[in-house]
Amino acid sequence: MTERTVLAGMTLIDGTGGAARTNATVVIDGTVITEVGDADSVATTPSDTVYDLRGTTLLPGLVDCHVHLRSNAGTRPQDVQLWNMLTSTEEQTLHAAANAREALRSGFTTVRDTAGSLPEVAVKHVMDEHVLDGARVVASGLVGMTAGHGDMFCPATLDEKRMWPPADGADECRKRVREYARMGVDLIKICTSGGTLSVGDKTSWRNYTDAEIDAIVDEAHALDLRVAAHAHTRAGITAALVAGVDTLEHGSDLDEDLVELMLEQGTFLCPTLSISEFMTEHGRQRGLVTEQLDKAELLRERRLMSVRRAYRAGVRIITGSDSSNTMLFGNHARELVLLHEQIGMTPAEVLVASTSAAAEALGLGSRTGTVAPGMWADLLLVDGDPLADLGVLTDRRRLRAVFREGRVFDPNAAGSVPGALAARLRPSEPTRTTPRASAPAAAI
Repeated sequence: MTERTVLAGMTLIDGTGGAARTNATVVIDGTVITEVGDADSVATTPSDTVYDLRGTTLLPGLVDCHVHLRSNAGTRPQDVQLWNMLTSTEEQTLHAAANAREALRSGFTTVRDTAGSLPEVAVKHVMDEHVLDGARVVASGLVGMTAGHGDMFCPATLDEKRMWPPADGADECRKRVREYARMGVDLIKICTSGGTLSVGDKTSWRNYTDAEIDAIVDEAHALDLRVAAHAHTRAGITAALVAGVDTLEHGSDLDEDLVELMLEQGTFLCPTLSISEFMTEHGRQRGLVTEQLDKAELLRERRLMSVRRAYRAGVRIITGSDSSNTMLFGNHARELVLLHEQIGMTPAEVLVASTSAAAEALGLGSRTGTVAPGMWADLLLVDGDPLADLGVLTDRRRLRAVFREGRVFDPNAAGSVPGALAARLRPSEPTRTTPRASAPAAAI
């Protein structure tokens, strides 16, 4: 019989939106959860390792649906464009791996990269094979036009430094999607409007014609790839939704008709509120120029009104921080707090948006996002009650342990160190077994 891990006595928030369960027990066997029940209903054996976790809360590992892994993982402020231009692809890939590790240590067991190519796919494989420790990576391929939002991160005089070679015309767009499919991406990212952090364009610029967007979405869906669309303007949102994208990123100009279309199609909305707040508070220190800050400020209030409209109508919201060169990785949970404070979502709704809804939007709803038998053991153990105070999730000191597929990590130490974790989390009172347990309880 293999050794199982039994987590006992904690409050359980299972990710479905149902009421929290007290004095719960979760059994992990290898990479998956095998049992979930009350403490007095789960039997243990002498070979089990039983952890007494009274006074803590267990919830699914969190999901960040909008990050840019290939970003500067250092803390020294640097110009966004210069870092991209001056840093080799090999070095950027190492930074991407460090960012995936930081996300995991922040309680996020899965991240979706939303503007990538081969380096992000490489990090995805490394994390899947546990060569390095980090969050699971859902990797994208960015299909963008000449002078589009993605292309405008590169100065015109340095075309050879483009992170994403542009694709123009329906045929070229289809070919780029096929190239990404061959590369092994999980989804396609497109832009249907200009952006804020790109330099030299305007948010109002059209990105791609309807024919090009239709070709990208059609080809992606034909290859079983989902499509995420960056869109700020009403025209850009309309084009993306009519083409049938799966998730809408930012969505800064939704009206009632567009909200209704999202509801009809089941399109998820990923608002990325935290990047706007971070830019307002720390943009200049992170090397942003006036053009970028001005564009962001013009969009901020529009986006808040747009997201509130969508939420009140019942559009499904998912969490995405837009962690990037601008906003360092590790601040992911602030998005959850902002959805509560600025949009009016309840803490329970926010936790669904960052667990089961997010996993469903990524196509992983059958494997992660909820605490149930048969699911990956992707879990977050915290001190405190996130349903009473989402700020618990933003305080690294209150994160006790993160489990990714059964592997346990100390959020406050590098790497997988269950020994150090056990010492740090040892209960002050004697441990006990559950009423039916026959094995002694241990301390995580």
